[in-house]
Amino acid sequence: MIPFHSADLSPEEKRDTLDTLRRIVAIPSVKGAPLPQAPFGKATVDALRLMLDLGSEMGFRTKNLDGYAGYIEWGQGDKLIGVLCHLDVVPAASGWSHDPFTLRRENGRLIGRGINDDKGPAVATLYAMKKLRDSGFVPTCRIRLILGLDEESGSECMKYYVEHEELPALGFTPDADFPAIFAEKGILHLAIRGPVSTRFRAKAGERPNMVPAECAITDLKEGRIVTGSGIPAHASIPDAGVNAIDKAILALGTVVAEDVLLRFYFDAVYKDTAGEKLLGECLEDLSGALTLNAGILNMTEEYSELILDIRYPVTLDGGALIARIKNALLPYETLELIVMSHQKPLHKEPNDPLIQALVRVYGNYEDEALEKLNEHEYIAHRAPEPIAIGGGTYARSMPGFCAFGPQFPWEETQAHQADESENEEIMYLLVRLYTDALAELTQIV
Repeated sequence: MIPFHSADLSPEEKRDTLDTLRRIVAIPSVKGAPLPQAPFGKATVDALRLMLDLGSEMGFRTKNLDGYAGYIEWGQGDKLIGVLCHLDVVPAASGWSHDPFTLRRENGRLIGRGINDDKGPAVATLYAMKKLRDSGFVPTCRIRLILGLDEESGSECMKYYVEHEELPALGFTPDADFPAIFAEKGILHLAIRGPVSTRFRAKAGERPNMVPAECAITDLKEGRIVTGSGIPAHASIPDAGVNAIDKAILALGTVVAEDVLLRFYFDAVYKDTAGEKLLGECLEDLSGALTLNAGILNMTEEYSELILDIRYPVTLDGGALIARIKNALLPYETLELIVMSHQKPLHKEPNDPLIQALVRVYGNYEDEALEKLNEHEYIAHRAPEPIAIGGGTYARSMPGFCAFGPQFPWEETQAHQADESENEEIMYLLVRLYTDALAELTQIV
């Protein structure tokens, strides 16, 4: 049983939450060039300092971990629970109707880069800590809001944290979906590298975990540039977008055969987000089916490279998949496979005490969320159940964690989208929901 069901936010609480959201969204915390005490760029540390300053003003303990990460902590005792958020964001690709780093309110929604992934949930958690403390609740342990700065580019921030700081006994990351996530697919980032092309130059994509929105390929021999415009999406659901590389390859025509890397792309990757051409039929399990995203294509005077993002089911062997790709490259003798990163699957049992506790908290808010969103078409026919996803979350960064929200089951994906948004009333509801989640976790630690 949770200690209480949090009351609606007061006008003052809503005003303060909204003001903080405006300030944090305004910082363009895309990973930048490393600097002293800012290994992921100045903007990421600016975002961290803002949150730490706010935490200090609220009376919490704070610490900056050399610009890699930081935390805001409350409570006493030997035991520690955590909430893990990130303040870095993916680049704002084309398609935005307004400045992505100026928060705006439109038709009941808050729009800005990071409002869903993951600045909004970080702010909601901070105000949840404040709301819980102001209610008079006395935790039996310490509660720590951990703030990372490199989730979108490899999570080096959490590697640093794990090496230098105390690990919470359990916790959650509000970086995915409700009700609570018990399984996350394995994630492979693979570079296919080839010789410098004598005929083509190409540029597409910013991150492997995004479906590229723009692609340009220059044919030096024919003196022409072909372009492709796609629709961005998260790499965990590549079929929700349109890959601009596919569009450019189609426009280029049969001359793709003149370059080994482009020929490989057409043969093994083109318009195949299920990875069947490259890997053959892949099994689907309780966590879903394998997905493949061609996230980056660079062909310059110095190198040619295609970077793939592959999400594979929890029961598959990632090493075996790598071996199959190496075998598929054999006919393309000058291509080389480089494993850039490999995040193995995360899998908890659905009846794990942490999972069940969070599902209970979520269940107390589902009807209210539906009412606020006026979602008449979504009907919950049974009690909420934990789910599996293809996205990778911070829950992999340390033991005892799972992903918990902020996206409700009926909401469209917002992460990495143009005009990324969140319903304003749902943002305030998240503060209350995470307040109760923190209270619940202090009882099971």
